[in-house]
Amino acid sequence: MLNKKIHSPNTLTICYKLLHDSLFMLIIFFTLTLITEAVLPGTIISHIGFSKIIIAMLLNIFILKILAKKTTPNQIDKNICPKNNNLKKIIIPFYALGALLIFNSQLGMNIFLNLFLLLICAILGYLSYWVLFD
Repeated sequence: MLNKKIHSPNTLTICYKLLHDSLFMLIIFFTLTLITEAVLPGTIISHIGFSKIIIAMLLNIFILKILAKKTTPNQIDKNICPKNNNLKKIIIPFYALGALLIFNSQLGMNIFLNLFLLLICAILGYLSYWVLFD
């Protein structure tokens, strides 16, 4: 009986929407931590670390993909994915600014490690954009 309730269409839709919202909040939190790290280097890395936030975002994206395969497209509102071409023009400068902030916050590190972290953040940004807007 519990198995039927867990796999009901309403439960899957609610879980999908909650995970979608939590991914959005994680992206905002990650952006704010990057800005904080750029202004005051060492503040976030010494307490939380970017790896925990990145792992949480990747897990969230992975679970979203699993739930998206289990739910039918008509269960999910089409309001989640707005088709706005002006948004793409705005996002590219924000990605460039984010890349500069990430690079600036870790200037004391090895250059190859810094570029690797920048690549990881770019991949996370692409996956997040893909989940949220495509």
